[in-house]
Amino acid sequence: MIGRKSALAGTLLACCCLVLASCATPEASSQAQRPKNILFILVDDLGYADFSVTGNRKVQTPNIDSLAQQGMLMTQFTVASPICSASRAALMTGKFSAETRIVSFISNRKHNEQMGQANWLDPKLPTLPRALHDAGYATAHIGKWHLGGGRDIGEAPLPAEYGFDESYTQFEGLGPRVLMKEDTAKLASQSAALGRGPIEWLPKSSLTERYVSKTLDFIERSADRPWFVQLWLDDVHDPWHPDEAQLQAAPGKGDDADEERFFAVLVGMDAQIGRLIERLRATGKLDDTLIVLTGDNGPSGAGQYYQNGATPPGDAIHFRGRKGSLYEGGVREPLIVHWPKRIAPGQQDATTIANGVDLFPTLAQLGGAKLPEAIDGVSLASAWSGQPLASRPDIYYAYGGFGVPGKSPRPYLDRDVSPPFAVRSGEWKLLARGDGTNAELYNLATDPSESRNVAQDNPQIAESLTEKVVRWRKTLPQ
Repeated sequence: MIGRKSALAGTLLACCCLVLASCATPEASSQAQRPKNILFILVDDLGYADFSVTGNRKVQTPNIDSLAQQGMLMTQFTVASPICSASRAALMTGKFSAETRIVSFISNRKHNEQMGQANWLDPKLPTLPRALHDAGYATAHIGKWHLGGGRDIGEAPLPAEYGFDESYTQFEGLGPRVLMKEDTAKLASQSAALGRGPIEWLPKSSLTERYVSKTLDFIERSADRPWFVQLWLDDVHDPWHPDEAQLQAAPGKGDDADEERFFAVLVGMDAQIGRLIERLRATGKLDDTLIVLTGDNGPSGAGQYYQNGATPPGDAIHFRGRKGSLYEGGVREPLIVHWPKRIAPGQQDATTIANGVDLFPTLAQLGGAKLPEAIDGVSLASAWSGQPLASRPDIYYAYGGFGVPGKSPRPYLDRDVSPPFAVRSGEWKLLARGDGTNAELYNLATDPSESRNVAQDNPQIAESLTEKVVRWRKTLPQ
């Protein structure tokens, strides 16, 4: 009898355990899917083919390549604007940058007024770091900010007001920061005069190393919590000031002195990213860390790099346009995603059409954060799990279509100068002025280099997309 009761009790206990386990499965599964840590690396002025994994045949970037080879490379990713501040505003908010009143790079008050834009990103907007902070992540911004503060604007919000526990930036932000000794444009001096934070001075060649060291320090001090770090680098933005050791890492690889210095900085940046990855591996954190790496806009197209028949450093391959252009060369970037616990090695997604506004909803979802309603991005989580997105809402771009005409920086070559607004709808991309004139239509599936305007051959598609651009333009804040 006792044996029978014991057996019955054991059966009941087992059943109860199964029921409890069943009830707990969704939460347990959610926790298992959630990345313990998130590292978001942003490279400044990155050409699509600057990494050897995306096409560079002159120098190697083995550490960045490894992230792509051991994870996923998305090849249909663009940013919301071909200029730093506007692109970053979209990354932070999940909204197309013109909707945040940032349409160019943030400069001094006069420039911002001429551009018809705000002096800083509105801290009341929902932001990715605030969402993750509210979900329990320790948050830090380290590196270039350029969303307010600097030049003659000293009252801009500090990064802490956007959801960061800590920050460490440079002359385009306030709070603790490092300023480069090569102060040729006097921007570092202007930043120092503003105060509002402890300041260090270092050669530009050592800034990436400093940012990586700050990142590692924050990670070590956040061992008891999940963490989110925005590591937004100054590299590979010009001017390039490599030290002798960096120059010796890629000697004779460039076609001219500019490209030689550019490659030295690129290879040096890759080495520092490698130092960071190796430290994460050595401390057992790499497998629990979701790493996202991309660029803020295309490579420089400034006139000084075309002298005597030269071409600018930075490789947009066959894509038309460069920084400051809404053609693909100004906005198309590789998106590298590395997460050993969820993404199998060697994945490449050439199907999903993705944009910078998508990183907020994606990382918020994966991090268990509450997602605001009024954002433009969509989650890429399923694509990162091997199920590419077959369709998505239209993507809208804006650059230089506000304020005083002609004040926005533009590429040197006329063929790279684009209309100021654009929409991507599936395989189709239309560029136009805000009133719908000067429309250009391209099929990116058959013509990714945007070499043939097919608006006249496809009048219904051109008309429909032009109406969308005009309608969206009318909704934008002034």
